[in-house]
Amino acid sequence: MATITPPNYADTVGIPYQSSDTIVLPPEGLLAGDYPPQSGEDMMVAASQNIAARTPLGLDGSGNIVPAVQGTTQAIGFCLIAIVTDASSTLKAYPIRRTGVYNPNALNWPASYDTDEKKLEAFRGANSPTQIIMRRPKTGTVVLP
Repeated sequence: MATITPPNYADTVGIPYQSSDTIVLPPEGLLAGDYPPQSGEDMMVAASQNIAARTPLGLDGSGNIVPAVQGTTQAIGFCLIAIVTDASSTLKAYPIRRTGVYNPNALNWPASYDTDEKKLEAFRGANSPTQIIMRRPKTGTVVLP
């Protein structure tokens, strides 16, 4: 059984004190809509990969997951967690998000997706079952009477 001893603040009662907090904003929301609903599947990842979480992914010549390259490798989904595979291991299956409406600002885009247009169109034309829509969140404006 653990023994918990609360601190004794009796000798500091009435003495002014100021604390400080560091407030870190959470990352911008990933979801940007509800149709099509979000879903994914476990897919095999190519060997020797070190892919950051939320990176758009495509398929290599063997049908294994690799980072997408705009104009070369069609984006078919993205990973929610970081992916690390080594050269000597057998291929591992990781969960890949394949459908849903997502905020493009929340993804970790490879360098080849260097414009907003490329990011918004990254998943267009991908084979089924990919149904990913990129939609930026709208900021509200106040309209005065």
